[in-house]
Amino acid sequence: MSEPQTPASSRGPRPLVAFFLSIVGSAVVLGLLVLSDGRVLELKKARADVRNLDRRVAVLQQENARLRAAVEGARRHDFPAERVAREDLQLVRADDLVLLYPAGSLSPGGSQPGKQPVAAASPTPAAGAAARSPITP
Repeated sequence: MSEPQTPASSRGPRPLVAFFLSIVGSAVVLGLLVLSDGRVLELKKARADVRNLDRRVAVLQQENARLRAAVEGARRHDFPAERVAREDLQLVRADDLVLLYPAGSLSPGGSQPGKQPVAAASPTPAAGAAARSPITP
């Protein structure tokens, strides 16, 4: 006939126990999140600060390299503005000695023996003073 039912199989799931277990489990998880959340946010903020500082360090290192190159150029008197002023614009300083050569005397075929260079004052107002010639008349 039919089998007798055992008490274990006649019991169904116990919703009240499951409810309380889920409440306790949720409280534990929520407590852990609340207690550790401040540290997690601090860690995220610290990592963002580190990234920002790394970017800033890289920018400052580039600027430092540029400034070191400028200082090294200044030590070697390698000023681009001065080079342009002297070579392209043909400007001179006040204490520079300016030698004016006759046209064609510096070309390979145009040098004439016996002719000496002529010293003259600088035509630029920046020079100010007359040039001193190492050649005595």
